[in-house]
Order: sequence, then C-alpha cells, then structure tokens
Amino acid sequence: MKISYPIVALLAGMASTPVVAQEPGGISSSAISRCAGKIGFETRQADPAFGFVALDGMPWVTIDRTEEKIGNQQIATTVTGTGMRQRRDGSSVPFRFTCMINENGEAVVFHASHLLPRLGDRLPPAVAITGSATYAEKTPPPRGVELQVQLLDLSKGSPGEIVAEQVVRTGWSVPIPFTLRLPTDSATPGRKLTLTARLVLDRQVLFKLAEPRLVTVAELGKPIDLTLRKVEAGSRQ
Repeated sequence: MKISYPIVALLAGMASTPVVAQEPGGISSSAISRCAGKIGFETRQADPAFGFVALDGMPWVTIDRTEEKIGNQQIATTVTGTGMRQRRDGSSVPFRFTCMINENGEAVVFHASHLLPRLGDRLPPAVAITGSATYAEKTPPPRGVELQVQLLDLSKGSPGEIVAEQVVRTGWSVPIPFTLRLPTDSATPGRKLTLTARLVLDRQVLFKLAEPRLVTVAELGKPIDLTLRKVEAGSRQ
C-alpha cells in the first residue's frame, strides 16, 4: 500500500516525523540530505576522486509515505526527483532518481537513471541559477560534507518561501558548484529572491553565508560565486 501526499502538505503536516521534518535554517526536507548521503557514499567508494553529485529539492522532488518491504527492510518513505552527476572527464549528466528510506530514517536504496536527450528525455524547462561556493580556509572539504543551497522568496517576509534548492555531495575540492532550477512559469516581478548556503557535516554547520545573498532578475542565468564563513563550534546547529 502506498500513500502519496503533495510535498508542501507533507512537510507541514508531518513535522514530527524525522525523515521529512524541516530543519531550522536547512534544507526543506532531511530526506533529500539522506538520499544525497547514500549516493555520495556509494560514488566515493567507486571513485575517491569523483567531482560531485547533486540532488534537486523543491519544486522538483516528490516525497511519498510508503508501507512496503524490500528484503527485511521496512520502507517508510520513497523520494523521487532529479539530480546531476559530474563524470571523471569533467562533463555533467542529469538523471532521475528513486531513493528509499527505512523506518529508522536511513536511505537504504538509491537508483538513478541518466536522461536520454536523443530520445526526447529531458528535464522540465527552467531558468538556471548557477554558481559555486567556497571558503577562505586552505583545507579540502572533509569526507561526507554536503553543500545545501536554497533560493528563497522574501517578498512576504521572513523566513521566506522556498523557490528552489539543491544538496551537493562533493569530492575533495572547492569551490563546490551548484545549479538551482527555477520553473519557467514562476513569476519573478515583485519577488525578493535571496540565496542561502551552508556546508554541513553530520548535521553540524561548518560554514555558511553570513547574510542571505540578494539575487536580482538581471542575474538569473549568470554565475554567482559565494564565500562561506566558518561557524564557531558552539553555534553549529
């Protein structure tokens, strides 16, 4: 038996469920982060020098409550969406994915299939906000770190509406690239769009933008570089 909910209703109505609860100041659904951790770990095991793997969050993701078993695993949540993978030659390829999370909140299955543009298989039309995030310290990203980036609309006040988001698992280098895909039918006039970004390791924030970065309409489609600041150990939640 499979019960599906619209993602907004799911996030609002199931705040007590660890798998899909919104984390303060973080990615809208921890499910995306857990799925990124699963594919990031598997990719690193296969290729320690991999570039990056990125998973899109809202509005391109669907999160379903599920009542089924795979082997001896009780699956509680199924996540489907889109993402991007960088190959060893530097080229990037988009994919669709299905990720299954067990009742303990662990991502136990991740399956991705590359899109086939020659067969008309493409991502939905979108305006891309591309960029990269780095930090001043001359140290490589620690193993297991992820970049969480959100595009927020603050026109109706704080904390703002999530317009687009992405979680990126990286290899060993910075800057870390990101691409936020804004639906082409989204109205931009009157919106106050801002970017937030942070580097997270084991749910602890290591680096983040000191202030949200305003994005003007003229900057849509142009690269944006972000420099993150180190977060003191006592304030990493």
